[in-house]
Amino acid sequence: MNAARAVIVVLALSVVAVPVAGHVPSFPTDNTSPDSAVAVPDAAKSWSFYDYIEPGEVAYYRFSLTAGERLRVGTFTPDDGSFAPSVVVMSESFDGTDGVPGRVSVPDGMGAVVVTGERPARAEYEPFAPSATYHTASLDRPVDADAAYLVAVYEPDNRSGEVGVTVGYREEFSPTEYLTVPFDLVQVHLWEGQSPLLVVGPFALTVLAGGVLTRRRWADRSRSLVRGALALGALLVLASGVNTAVQTGVALTKTGPTAGVVVTALYVVVPLACGAWALWVAGRDASVTTTRTRAGLAVAALLSVATWAGFLVGPAVLLAVAVTPTRFVDD
Repeated sequence: MNAARAVIVVLALSVVAVPVAGHVPSFPTDNTSPDSAVAVPDAAKSWSFYDYIEPGEVAYYRFSLTAGERLRVGTFTPDDGSFAPSVVVMSESFDGTDGVPGRVSVPDGMGAVVVTGERPARAEYEPFAPSATYHTASLDRPVDADAAYLVAVYEPDNRSGEVGVTVGYREEFSPTEYLTVPFDLVQVHLWEGQSPLLVVGPFALTVLAGGVLTRRRWADRSRSLVRGALALGALLVLASGVNTAVQTGVALTKTGPTAGVVVTALYVVVPLACGAWALWVAGRDASVTTTRTRAGLAVAALLSVATWAGFLVGPAVLLAVAVTPTRFVDD
């Protein structure tokens, strides 16, 4: 009973944690003029846009808010140099254009608020990515009337670099956005400037090494195709835990110890535990089709999805085996 309660608690925490603390990632391109500005579909919803600006370039975003909502915009960067992204927020509800850089286009009839970026002393740890970022500018104020906004992101000294733009405050994911986060995180780490080898290498090495060891262990045994698929699905889930652990280490080298790592631990420990257990189930001589084992595989699949493990394929395999007829599973 205690074990069952523990599983329920972990599942609940995994499912709830991401929607209440995450930004929906997006990767804009060709948004260097007001006419080509990124259209933010719901600016009250929390978004993270992973962008890049060339020297002297400006990136634009546009959206609308209604009375009673909040205008919340910010910038961040993974760079540890002097790059300091800044913002100009424009709207017909603002007066004046004092301090707006000449390269920023202000449409007729709009006023502007300028927030010049400042470099923080050290990077801030993001527990759900995990990553280390420098937050340079932010604007947060209530909206008194319905209004349209245009946001310009620039670098005061015309430096180039990766710039992240946050918009909104209501943290929620659609089902599609939630399920595709593992793939988005790969792109986020590449945006940070990491090599592909570091981004996906630990994952690939874990799957390959696990596959070799499993094959050797099964060399003198007969195993069904379904059990082999289960082993692969388990390795995909297990490898996600390893990859997240590596990314946590990379981020902590920039931020130092932080309490946020306790949250990240959930996204390491759960995939490691689920993947290792499912791999053990695939290789043991006992039946895979008992009611308890099937239920365990189903729970492991749900926990893996909740913690973004296995790139959807791993959890899907675990769940598929859980419902596969006995004659196809057991030897």
